[in-house]
Amino acid sequence: MVLKTRFAPSPTGDLHLGGIRTALYNWALAKSNNGKFALRIENTDVERSSTEYTEGILNGLQWLNIEFDEGPVFQTDRLLRYKEVADTLVSEGNAYFCYCSQHSLDEMRRDQIEKGLKPRYNGKCRPFGRVEKKTSEDLDGTCVIRFMSPLEGNVSWKDLVKGEITISNEELDDLILIRANGLPTYNFASVVDDLDMDITHVIRGDDHINNTPRQINLIQSLGKRLPFFGHLPMIHGPDGQKLSKRHGADSILEFRKKGFIPSAMINYLARLGWSHGDKELFSVDEFVSLFSLSSCVASPAKFDMAKLAWINGEHLKNLSRTDIAQKVCERANLSLVEVKKNGIEFAGLCRLLLDRFNTISELSAEVNSYISRPNSISLRELFESPVYRKNRVDSEQVLYEVVCDFTENLPHDWVLEKVSHHFRSTLVTWNLKMPQLAIPLRIIVLGQHQSPAIENVLFLLGRIEVKKRLKEFLEGIVI
Repeated sequence: MVLKTRFAPSPTGDLHLGGIRTALYNWALAKSNNGKFALRIENTDVERSSTEYTEGILNGLQWLNIEFDEGPVFQTDRLLRYKEVADTLVSEGNAYFCYCSQHSLDEMRRDQIEKGLKPRYNGKCRPFGRVEKKTSEDLDGTCVIRFMSPLEGNVSWKDLVKGEITISNEELDDLILIRANGLPTYNFASVVDDLDMDITHVIRGDDHINNTPRQINLIQSLGKRLPFFGHLPMIHGPDGQKLSKRHGADSILEFRKKGFIPSAMINYLARLGWSHGDKELFSVDEFVSLFSLSSCVASPAKFDMAKLAWINGEHLKNLSRTDIAQKVCERANLSLVEVKKNGIEFAGLCRLLLDRFNTISELSAEVNSYISRPNSISLRELFESPVYRKNRVDSEQVLYEVVCDFTENLPHDWVLEKVSHHFRSTLVTWNLKMPQLAIPLRIIVLGQHQSPAIENVLFLLGRIEVKKRLKEFLEGIVI
């Protein structure tokens, strides 16, 4: 038997972290066992489903490089198949036509609530003798087809995540299979699809646990082999409540916009409900090779944006300088060729600044501030600036002469060792402390007073760019 899993989202909303984690675990389980992974779009809720959400699902999976071996299968392409199976259940006495109006169902529910009973269909139309010989073609908008659920006994299964679960059939009612409009319900369509697609393992969120006994009864009534079931815990926010937008529960594609990278998202999502000892960082291949449902936890996981950002930063550091530069250019809408024309060592600059940031969007904003010419500043403004006042030289004239000397003697052989030597020899020549030269150089060249080691920054910006910025400052000074 070939192990086969599936991801079956409904295109009625954005693909969020919980859904993509479900897809990730199904994909990893199949891949680690030489199995198959299928994608099914459960779009029978035609009023709420949209092509926009479907595209979001496909784009999200594509961004994370979660590839499916089969699909996407769209349920709306299989409507005749659902009716065919429903007809079989009716003909074999396992389903029946229900003519209860919505009004009568509402009254039934109100009456049960008033009596302290669990709201459920009371079986009013359930036949206890001969079953009407009808088919789905007889649906006329006034009736539905219901499953004849067992009235006694229990439904038990060994959940691959939660362990042994047992639910009494007395807790279940006769669920609708085909609605009055001819469309199948979730539980019915899902069962038919899983059987037709030879799904061996149904791995999904634990909000589906109450659906599982219904589906098991349906599968057994069809005389088919049960798949293995595993129910994953929910993802909560830091406050322990269900994850929502206030916790940052955006569409998975929003994380791409924020500068997160696929390998980091997979690493983080993998750890939201699964672990391998104390190991925090995984490559995608490592995760797949180590993944097993037995290592999944049954309790809810907590989403932590700070942890995700840290993991993203660690994964960024594993990228080559070229890859980082390319991602930054794409984010900042820059042409790497044009940037290099100015003599800027762009890839090196990106790598230098990476230690201070965790996402491509943050890094792009910072890099862009380095390669953009800063606003002009006067000698007086520089000398009197609060960040320089405590460390400044004796006078504006001295500051001017120091900058002139530094500019005129820039090394022609622009290598880091010589740039660093030039910086330090200027300190010695003018008897300066490090901040007395580093701060004004940063403000003049970058427009800010903080950066990594100024020698490294100057080297990566290149001689042409550094000299141009220093001269622009000096040319605007009247002494």
